[in-house]
Amino acid sequence: MATGGSKADVRVSLSAYGLPADFFQSAAERCAREIIGYRFVVWLNSDSVVVGFNTSPNCRPSPSQMVHGMARILAFDVSGHLKASRDLPYEADGDGIVVADGEAKAGPAGTLLFRVQELHQSKSGILLLDANLKDAGQVNRFLEQTTFLEHALVFQEGFTISGPRTYSVLSGSPIKEAARWKQDWPVGTMDRKFGEHEIAYMLCQQELRPNEYGSSNVVYAGAKRRCAMIVETDDQKGWMTTLEQDSSGEIIGVLGDGSVIGHISVRGSRSGRLVIWAKDQAPKTLPWIPGNYCGSVESATADMSRYAVFASDACNDMGGLFRLLGVGHDGTDRGRWIVFDRRSPTPIADRVFPKNARADLSPDGSRYATFEAGELRIYLLPKQ
Repeated sequence: MATGGSKADVRVSLSAYGLPADFFQSAAERCAREIIGYRFVVWLNSDSVVVGFNTSPNCRPSPSQMVHGMARILAFDVSGHLKASRDLPYEADGDGIVVADGEAKAGPAGTLLFRVQELHQSKSGILLLDANLKDAGQVNRFLEQTTFLEHALVFQEGFTISGPRTYSVLSGSPIKEAARWKQDWPVGTMDRKFGEHEIAYMLCQQELRPNEYGSSNVVYAGAKRRCAMIVETDDQKGWMTTLEQDSSGEIIGVLGDGSVIGHISVRGSRSGRLVIWAKDQAPKTLPWIPGNYCGSVESATADMSRYAVFASDACNDMGGLFRLLGVGHDGTDRGRWIVFDRRSPTPIADRVFPKNARADLSPDGSRYATFEAGELRIYLLPKQ
């Protein structure tokens, strides 16, 4: 049953802006592992939203004809008026190499982070675009992750399989180094996230023999676990909290006050629990999706007062944003797009959402935008 935010307040047909007519047909993603394509909607700030898609073919026209990629990026205001547009050429054809989906998301200082892959030169990097889609910076290094709060860029220096690793955190516009971390991850580290002044990681031991727990970087199916979430800070005032026996967790991000958002597995529940950990406090449980669904937080306000989730009852394939929404038990290529407000026990938006669509919550939590059925759609949410 749909709830608030189910009727679009703004609808913009993108066919006039070059969106291919077959872009949302099921065959459009038939060659997704062979040809890189782009499909995204991202808020740069609370007044500007961008939509991106490839105008180049999704598959080779013939077996011997390689695809040369072209991505079109369009920036709109909240009323649906076009503000700027830009075409970006990119290397699309894997030529026998398995490729990942094209990616774009919010970058530091209100920029768009457009991930660039150069398959045959074994290079990758990111291009930052400002609200007018002009170049705001380029870094030709492999992006490790972005921070939750400022969307700062985290890069590992060099490549090290074991031992200490050095990370640089870049933020601002123009982009510059804001922090540097040297970290020797303990054996058993299962997940890690960087904040602006903290590192949070999940450290687990597994029952490798009866009543004997040990540390390993290999996850053993069915093994009992003892996990702790550890926070290290640049002022050396770190802290930790332990999880319940046999629970494991995914760290989503570090908030401005140093607290940590996490998703905890719960025995007998597919959805688990969404929590906030804070120093010297018990975990605080936040409103979350029903127990028969699975999903993860995909966008949120900086203070986590509102957050959005893609949820599905098809939980077998957890790899990738919309592959999570795979074919549900009812035989459809749909999941649910759900928006939560921490002060409300029920979602403020809950609607059926297509697998091949994209969505994003605005930074102030007042709207969400979708790229679906050939349109940009903007939905107004209840006031906070």
